[in-house]
Amino acid sequence: MSQRFALLSATCATSILAIAGSAFAQYATGFETADGISASPGGTALTGQDGYYVPAGVDYWAMTYAGNAFGVATNPQGGAQFAAGQGLGSPNFSRGQRDITWPAPLATMSCDVACLYIGDPGLAANNLGSLSIQPYPGSASAIFLFSYADPLNPTSWQATYLAYDANGTAMLAPGAIPGPEWQNLSMNHWYRFKTKVNFTTNQMTEASITDLTTNVTTTVALTGVYLEGGSAGGRPAPTGFRMFSGGSTVGNVVCFDNLDFRATSGGCPSDFTLTQGGSCPGPMTLSWSGAPTGQKRILYTTNNGNGGVIPNGACSGTTLCIGLGGIQIHQATLPGTPSGTSPSFNAPCGMKVQLITTACKTSNRVVLQ
Repeated sequence: MSQRFALLSATCATSILAIAGSAFAQYATGFETADGISASPGGTALTGQDGYYVPAGVDYWAMTYAGNAFGVATNPQGGAQFAAGQGLGSPNFSRGQRDITWPAPLATMSCDVACLYIGDPGLAANNLGSLSIQPYPGSASAIFLFSYADPLNPTSWQATYLAYDANGTAMLAPGAIPGPEWQNLSMNHWYRFKTKVNFTTNQMTEASITDLTTNVTTTVALTGVYLEGGSAGGRPAPTGFRMFSGGSTVGNVVCFDNLDFRATSGGCPSDFTLTQGGSCPGPMTLSWSGAPTGQKRILYTTNNGNGGVIPNGACSGTTLCIGLGGIQIHQATLPGTPSGTSPSFNAPCGMKVQLITTACKTSNRVVLQ
């Protein structure tokens, strides 16, 4: 019925998927043509593309790396396009907002960011920009803030969490600094930031930063960094996110690529939803939704681990929601459709099941019951 996991062969793909809907709802984009985004060297307005709009101020733009008007360096892990906003001085801040259904109760927010200053020397002003959970205020929200440590010398920047303490009191800018690795960041240089959010405890719990040129990553636990409402919570669920480029003077440019808002289950990310039909020992079925196009295989095990990382092969580095010990792969290949249901099968209660696609995308874990 099965073969050892070490024999799994899959072809990794580089496309970024835009997915929304279901309890594991999520959204991801690389601002590429395949994501429904048209771009140009001089900038094409994001408004009206892939659900983006301007809540106030001026637009964010989709740009091509090739020949872009701001001279933004190419993201080593990007595609052909990215999003950029230039603050034109208060109140003409640049904003690009999109509504999504935030994954809950655990989510991972990831973004690639590069910041530039192209204004007159000595006239730079905070804040550079941000990526925020929306609506802010008014939901379980906070701001991932980008600012100069010294606006009179805009040669480096920092990334911080403008959030709340346990009592629900808003932090003063620049907010919580995860560590020195989030400070003295180079201008016109791409970094990847990931933040784990627990909507049950109303906290941001973990932060990581990766220099996309050196691929050096630092991950730290966040303590005392709460969403609006503090430890008591009670705020409505957020309904979107916002890219922002600000400053009281003209010249701040904030660029984004590879936005990814996904569900986190058992300490690992999931890209689409898997549910069980029927009950063990069977007959049962597995149904999936929100999946990328591509054939799928069933991974299963009886071990109690989670968060196993595939050590080699085409999907090397992919994090699973089940442990590697005793893991097996079903020989049957499931259809490549975004949603579907498997043939019926019998299996013992307690077995852990997960799907993986030929693009190395994974579902959440299901424990048969």
